[in-house]
Amino acid sequence: MSLEQVLEQAAHARPGYELAAFREAGLPVYVLTLRILTLEHKPLGPIEEGVLRAVHAGLNAPEDITSFLGLSTNVLVPVFAGLTTAELIYYSRAVGDSAAKVTLTAKGRVTLGELRVIRPQERTVRVCFDALTKRLLFVSPDQLYKPRDMRELGYIEVPTGQTKRPEVEDISLLDFDRLLRQQRAGLEDKGELQAIRRVERREMHFLGCVMLFYRSVTNREDTEVAFWREDGPALEHENCFRALGGPDLVGAKLLEAPVVRDEAEQEQLIQSPEGSKHDAKAGTAPEEPALAQTAANVALDAMTVESVLCHQHPALLKQALLKSRQRLLIISPWIRHQVVNWEFIASLEALLRSGVTVHIGYGLDDGEGGKGNAAQSKPPITPQAEKDLKHLAGKYPNCHLVYVGNTHRKLLVSDDTLAVTTSFNWLSFRGDSKDKPRDEYGEVFRKKAHVDKRYQLGMELLEKGYSGTAPAQRGRA
Repeated sequence: MSLEQVLEQAAHARPGYELAAFREAGLPVYVLTLRILTLEHKPLGPIEEGVLRAVHAGLNAPEDITSFLGLSTNVLVPVFAGLTTAELIYYSRAVGDSAAKVTLTAKGRVTLGELRVIRPQERTVRVCFDALTKRLLFVSPDQLYKPRDMRELGYIEVPTGQTKRPEVEDISLLDFDRLLRQQRAGLEDKGELQAIRRVERREMHFLGCVMLFYRSVTNREDTEVAFWREDGPALEHENCFRALGGPDLVGAKLLEAPVVRDEAEQEQLIQSPEGSKHDAKAGTAPEEPALAQTAANVALDAMTVESVLCHQHPALLKQALLKSRQRLLIISPWIRHQVVNWEFIASLEALLRSGVTVHIGYGLDDGEGGKGNAAQSKPPITPQAEKDLKHLAGKYPNCHLVYVGNTHRKLLVSDDTLAVTTSFNWLSFRGDSKDKPRDEYGEVFRKKAHVDKRYQLGMELLEKGYSGTAPAQRGRA
């Protein structure tokens, strides 16, 4: 669900309240590294199986078993020791006996029948624990944002209040066992959970959401904070957040007053369905649904376009590489392998494997117009970057690398939720905040109509090329 769709649904989701503001945010989630004890079902080795079958057949002297299997004593002694430790055989010598004897235990007989051995195993696993609801989340840690990602994207970290950090006793063994089985689905050896030993590490990550601020239409001091995720409203998080005093922590009480429109615009917006107008000067109040819809439209129209400066661009590119689900368009005059590195290529290939259509346009005219021009004298793409991108274009039919020629356009479009027009060279400039400051400016559009328009214009450039570029140059990539 796109940001625009969330806002459209959320604007009418709370009768008696208007949508006053919103922020993209992250719900706090602990990524826990747990040390656990499981019983693992391991296949019985051929030598161990041979020893158990020999004992079951009546051979109880070690030398007889050695002779029967045709193996040396040096090979079988550690096998006897391992089977004894696993409690599958008794390897002992009674008082008065001159030699040790080997006998099967009850566990050994069961194991011989199943040809599998059960062994306790300690290992570590990573799970996600919701800091607000105090429950395990059935999501991968890779789907969460790290604090650094939150800062780069400008998202709000939803506070946890005074909640204590999770301990072993806070984790439901039933939910954890279900999560463990889900993680190991499809594996032959699934194991059985015995205990969670301890929490070895806690890392705070964030689950993407939209934080919504509502204000009562009748009581302007009555405010509420809600959360929406891709699958709809997160009511449990809202209730837990309210119980912690969260709305005060994020300043819900300090929301600014709604936008005041001039009289002509107010009259036009609050027309009744029959076409009659409410006279604001005469004291007739507009209908509450109209007010709520007006406030929602103000929030939707005014807050889905934003300005971005130089070092905010790389985070937007990373977001597009990670979150695109249908289409990705990048136009950048130059392409350098310092940006289109192995991490970029790996992320791009993951999109292509999932069926995302990718278009990359690049290139400046290197004809006579470029003589004496330092910008046009450098090659539009470095050999390594060209090799890697052409390899993907040849491997995946949904990958399109197009030499445009003589374009200074810089454009990024992801699905129908994000479009950025900018002066920032997406694929040749890293934009590292530690590097020398550089003045770059762009505008981010999130409304579907605006995004689609920019995607259409970008595709027209790739399909038709720039009018001043020769056909031979347009087709060389």
